[in-house]
Amino acid sequence: MSKDITQLYGVTPEQFKTEILDGVSKQLLEFSKNFKPKEPVIWITRKEASELIGVSLVTIHNWSKEGIINPYKIGNRVRFKRSEIENILLNSNKKASK
Repeated sequence: MSKDITQLYGVTPEQFKTEILDGVSKQLLEFSKNFKPKEPVIWITRKEASELIGVSLVTIHNWSKEGIINPYKIGNRVRFKRSEIENILLNSNKKASK
């Protein structure tokens, strides 16, 4: 196991340490500006989806079959992503206002 030695001339160890810390600090600051934490997925039932949209369970079933909304099977249960249901509401409002 060989160790490579790099020598720096004209720079004190304190200056070298300061330069490295400044560079790391700038990178962390830049990262924190662009970082957006991922929101957790909120799963809702068919009944909750129907209440949120204001339609019947039959309509939820039909929309699932037609591909308007995406059902997810978790075990033997069907769930929907709340964010997808909310997007359906937003998109239907945009279409209605045109």
